[in-house]
Amino acid sequence: MTMGTPTRRATPFWLSHVLLLTMLMAAAALTSSSQATVRAFAPAALAMAAALVVLSLRQAFRVQAGARQHVRTWQQLQAGLPDAMLLLSPRRHTDGTRLGFEVLQANDACRLLALSGAGPLSGQLFETLLPAGHHEALLTQMAQALIGRSPSQQTHAWHAAGPGQPTRWFQVQLLPVDEGLILIARDVSESHQALRALHEREAFYRTLVDSLPMAVFARSTRPATAGQYVVWNQAAAQVMQRSPQEMLGHKGQHLLPEEVIQRGDQQDLAVLRDPRVHHFPNLVYETPMGARIVDLIKAPVFGADGEVDHILSIAHDVTAQRETAEQLRLASRVVDETGDAVVVSDPLDRVLMVNPAFLSLSGLSPTEVIGKSAELLGLAPLRESHLPGVLQALQASQRWSGESRQVCADGRSLDTWMSVSTLRNEHDKVSQHIRVFSDISVLKAHQRELVEQARHDSLTGLPNRRAFGERLQQAVARARRQPRTLAVLYIDLDGFKAVNDRHGHAVGDQLLAEVAKRLLLCVRLTDCVCRLAGDEFTVILEGAGMPAEVSMVCERIVARLSLPHLLQGEQLVATPSVGAAMYEPGETIEAMCQRADAAMYRAKRGGKATFVLSESRSTLMGIPLRQAGANA
Repeated sequence: MTMGTPTRRATPFWLSHVLLLTMLMAAAALTSSSQATVRAFAPAALAMAAALVVLSLRQAFRVQAGARQHVRTWQQLQAGLPDAMLLLSPRRHTDGTRLGFEVLQANDACRLLALSGAGPLSGQLFETLLPAGHHEALLTQMAQALIGRSPSQQTHAWHAAGPGQPTRWFQVQLLPVDEGLILIARDVSESHQALRALHEREAFYRTLVDSLPMAVFARSTRPATAGQYVVWNQAAAQVMQRSPQEMLGHKGQHLLPEEVIQRGDQQDLAVLRDPRVHHFPNLVYETPMGARIVDLIKAPVFGADGEVDHILSIAHDVTAQRETAEQLRLASRVVDETGDAVVVSDPLDRVLMVNPAFLSLSGLSPTEVIGKSAELLGLAPLRESHLPGVLQALQASQRWSGESRQVCADGRSLDTWMSVSTLRNEHDKVSQHIRVFSDISVLKAHQRELVEQARHDSLTGLPNRRAFGERLQQAVARARRQPRTLAVLYIDLDGFKAVNDRHGHAVGDQLLAEVAKRLLLCVRLTDCVCRLAGDEFTVILEGAGMPAEVSMVCERIVARLSLPHLLQGEQLVATPSVGAAMYEPGETIEAMCQRADAAMYRAKRGGKATFVLSESRSTLMGIPLRQAGANA
C-alpha cells in the first residue's frame, strides 16, 4: 500500500490564464462601438493571448514537475518511515452525523497495527478495523483532536486480535489536516516494557528497603541536590519519628536535631575523602522516643561517571541489644559473685558453665569441669534414686529443691541444699539443667548435734525417753526378724527423794550422774542404758539369753547401785528397785514395757533393793536381793 496524490485536483495554472484572456477580449468587444476598433484591437489581443498561453504552459509544466517530485518525495518518505501512518477522513451521514473515520491512505508500516481488515485499507472505516472493546481511549483522542484542531500524542496498549498474542504499546500522534487527521503510530513496546521493568525493580527495591528492620537512608552529593534525602525507609521513620514524606527531597534542617545534622555532615565528608564503607558504632540519637543507641554504616554510591552521587547510610538500632547485653553482664556478674555454687549442664548433664563458688567448693579447675559429666564431678545425678521427686518436677517445668551430697576432689563429702531447674528451647525441649546449691555441712552437723541432744539426757549423757522408745522399737524389730532374746529393765531409786530434799538438787543431780556411771559398768557396750525422768532408768538387753542370765544382770545392778555414794563428804545411799521383762513373740512394745514397769513396782513393794523378773505375761517371779547378792 502506498500513499498517492490527493484525490481532489486543483484547476491547471495555464487554463486559468486562457480563461482570463478570453474574458478580457469579450469585455473589449462589448465596450467597442465600431468594427474598426475591433479590427485594430484584435491582433494585439491575439498576440498578447498567445504570449500569455506560452507563459502559462511553461509555468504549468514547471508546477506539475515540482508536484510530481513532491509526491515522489512524499511517497518515498512514507515507504521508508518505520512508523505506521494513516490519512483519516471523517465520514458523515446524509443528516450530518459522523459515522466514523474513513482510511484515505495507509503506508506499509500499518501492518504493525495488525488491523483486522482484509485487502487494502483505503476506503474502510478505521473503527471496524480495530479489535472490539480495546481502543475507546484512542477513538476519544481522535475525536478530541478533530474537534479541537490541535495535535495530540498519547501511548495506547494495542491488544492483538488473535488469541495468545502479546499486548503491544504504541505512541499515537494525531495531526489535524484539511482532509481530516493524520495518525502516526510508533511501536514503543520495548521501551514501555523496559520502563515498566524499571518501575517494578524500583518498587521491589523500595519495598525491600522499607521492609528492612534497620533504618536505611541516603543523601545526595550532586551539586544541585547536595544534602537532600532521596531514601528514607519505614525503620528510619520509626527511629527518628519523621515520616518519609517529611524527609524526602529535604536536607533535614529544622527537621532533625542540629547535632545530628552536623555529625552527619562530618561523616559524609569523611566518606567523600575516603570513598569506602565506614562504620560508626554506638552513636546516641535523641529522638521523641528518647535516646537511642545506633550502629551506623555509611557507604558511597558511585554514578556512571565514577563520581560519588549518593551516600547510603544503614543504621541499626541496638538500644535493646545494649540493654539486654548489660542485663546479661549484670546477671553474669551476680552469678560470679554469689556465694552459692552454680552449675549449668546440657540435656545429657555435661557441664557447660560453673561459677567461682563451685570451683572453690569442689577444689576443681575450669578445665577439669567443662565438658565433663556432672555425676563424675561428684554431683548427685538427676535420678529418682538420688533425688526423690526430681524427674516429676523437671518434667513439669518446676524447680526441685532438697538435700544432696557433693563429693569434693579431696574426697570430702559435703551436705548441700540444692535447687534444680531446666531451661527449654522454642520446641519445648530441655536445653540446659541449672543446679544452684550451697554447703550446709556445718548446719547439718549442728542439726545432728541438736538431734542427739534432744535424744540424750543433759545431766547424765544417757539416751532419754525419746531415744529409749526409738531404740527399743529397733531392738524389737531385730528380735522379730531374727530369733534372738530381748529384755527390758525398769530401775527406780529408793530413797532418792529424801536425799534430794535433805541435801538439795545439786547433790541429787550428782547422785543421778553417779548412778548412770555405775549402770554403764553393769552392762555390755552393746546394751543401752537410758534415763526416762527423775530417778527412773531403763536398760535394753539384746541377745540377753535365758532368764537366768537376765537375773544375773539384775543382781549386778542391785548390788552396785546399793553401795554408798560419797558426795559432799557424806555417804549417801539410794538402793534400786528393778523390774525386768523378756520379749515374747507377738507381743507389743507397750505390753512388754508394762510388764517390766509392773515388775519394778512389785520389787518396791517386796522390800526394795531387789528385782522382779516377769517370766511371762501372766506370771511374775521375785528373787530377794540376798539371793542375788549370794549369786553374785
